[in-house]
Amino acid sequence: MRWSALASLLLVGVIACGSTDRPQPGPSSPQPTVSGPSPTATSIPEPTFSRAGCPVTDDAFCDTAVQIGRALLQRDAAALLRLSRSDTIACGSIARQFFPGCADTDNLTGHGLSDAEFIVDIVPRTAYARRLDAVISGIDPAFTDELGGGSASVIGVGTCGPDTPRRRTYHLAWTAAIDDGDGAERHLGSFELGFDGEGWRIILWYLDALEVWEEEHPDPMALSFCEAGLHPWRPTATG
Repeated sequence: MRWSALASLLLVGVIACGSTDRPQPGPSSPQPTVSGPSPTATSIPEPTFSRAGCPVTDDAFCDTAVQIGRALLQRDAAALLRLSRSDTIACGSIARQFFPGCADTDNLTGHGLSDAEFIVDIVPRTAYARRLDAVISGIDPAFTDELGGGSASVIGVGTCGPDTPRRRTYHLAWTAAIDDGDGAERHLGSFELGFDGEGWRIILWYLDALEVWEEEHPDPMALSFCEAGLHPWRPTATG
């Protein structure tokens, strides 16, 4: 039986830093339609987000992280969808309080979405695509605060678990100002990547307003997502 990636997220601390065992590929699903890059987005030049800036030594992960980071910076929801995968979990093997969908079923199949409280919603690929599209299109480059502008910016990489692909996950942490209809607000997020037997893919996506993260966790910009902020992606590197 395939061991689900999300099924191993049993404790809040584990959810925050990734699980200890990772899966085989999830079931395939029809490809929903999402928008391509925003018409207002511009290409990200190589020196701004280059492969050489990756703070870890896992080449396969770094190659995928570059694709994810550039898709995020270019506001390309379709590319982020292609770099994600679904999973199936058995509700009897998890801490149900973190998976509200288990109230109505014995198994969950789909893509994982979470927030600062680490509640994991498993949604169909079409709903996941809509959420990606809404968030990416809602990024507001004109926003400014003490942290800088509103465009998406990769913070760093958090490494969770032992040095074995199927027992390790990585977080690609990022921030952006997102307008959800009530005005733009600084958000903190992370794409958690797991190894599916062939490569690294997004298996769980965390996103919440930075204010909410700060209420729930100490120094989230540095310490959340397995201390991703302490291992920054070097923006000035060239490669």
